[in-house]
Amino acid sequence: MSDNLERICTVDISLATPISNDANFDNSLIIGPLPAAPKATIPDVFVVNSLEELTEMGFVAVGDKADPVGVAARVAFSQSPRPHELYVTCLPAQEAGEEAEEGAGSVVADTLTNALGTNGWYCIHSVGLTKDQVLEVIQWTETQNKLHGYVDDDPDNPIVEPGIYFRSFPVYPKVTLEQPDDEVPLENKYGMSIAMASKAMNFHAGEETWALKPLAAVTPSKLKTAGIKKMEAANFSYVIKIASKNVTQGGKTNAGEWIDLIRFRDWLQNDMQVRVVNLLIVNPKVPYTDPGISSVENQMKASLKDGQKWGGIAPTEYDEDGNPNPGYVTSVPLASSLTSTQKASRTLENCRFDARIAGAIHMVNIKGNLTYESL
Repeated sequence: MSDNLERICTVDISLATPISNDANFDNSLIIGPLPAAPKATIPDVFVVNSLEELTEMGFVAVGDKADPVGVAARVAFSQSPRPHELYVTCLPAQEAGEEAEEGAGSVVADTLTNALGTNGWYCIHSVGLTKDQVLEVIQWTETQNKLHGYVDDDPDNPIVEPGIYFRSFPVYPKVTLEQPDDEVPLENKYGMSIAMASKAMNFHAGEETWALKPLAAVTPSKLKTAGIKKMEAANFSYVIKIASKNVTQGGKTNAGEWIDLIRFRDWLQNDMQVRVVNLLIVNPKVPYTDPGISSVENQMKASLKDGQKWGGIAPTEYDEDGNPNPGYVTSVPLASSLTSTQKASRTLENCRFDARIAGAIHMVNIKGNLTYESL
């Protein structure tokens, strides 16, 4: 029967399978020392779904002898909602917590580069490292589409001067400016940045701000106006008590850019890249004609529209005269405007977009008037 059908009609079906998007903008990677008393072989990079998985490996999460990685994970899993996954990588025993020797400065970078082979994480958190090692993480992160949170207890003499690095954000751990280092709560010392990230990254990129997030398991700072001014000048984030809740303030990177904007930009870049690459791969070809160029523009628009849906890009708004102010505009060249050399190169240039950032409200000023007169 099959042979007879083939004499009259043949049907060949191919699967146009799109590429998968392995990028993640929701999970944290802890980098710190190995546990003091491991109970199992510690993998170079691993993921846990609960604190119990970590403590079974020998990481101590509570008490004065707790391991930095254990404390950081405990604080992360204490947030509500809790993260679904935490990634962990540890420095070699001889390096963790020690001042780097001459010629050994690549260990931190090598550890992080090795962690890039494991997909699923976005924001790095340095715990239990020396200031020199934290600086290495800061410098390494600046070359990647990642974020890095770290604790810095000295706004007057920070690990790096403010205004330099766009992908790392410092968080202040002390309860008071005068608190001795050995009295800083371990949860603050190792868990401040990951608590902040766990709360913020629970939302899709574009939906969140990293300020005004209530945190659990950390002790708020008791800062007066002068102390808050120091935090703002150094681009430090910190936690204070507001209306009975311990709430994050700041939300900026070392360079002074908003953390949520860096995260949204990374997401948008990846989303648009994946959409355009899928267009080129799934179709037999995308012709170098007006319809083909328009199909590229449509993928750009689809990504920007999703950016609006998630709140990173402003919607179309209107002025007092009813004139529209679009959230984004795109432009691509006409095929007739391109030279034969450009077409022969098979590279489409001058595809552009402009989008308005939605931003976030962190503070509100209201003025009113009470009167006996009729309004």
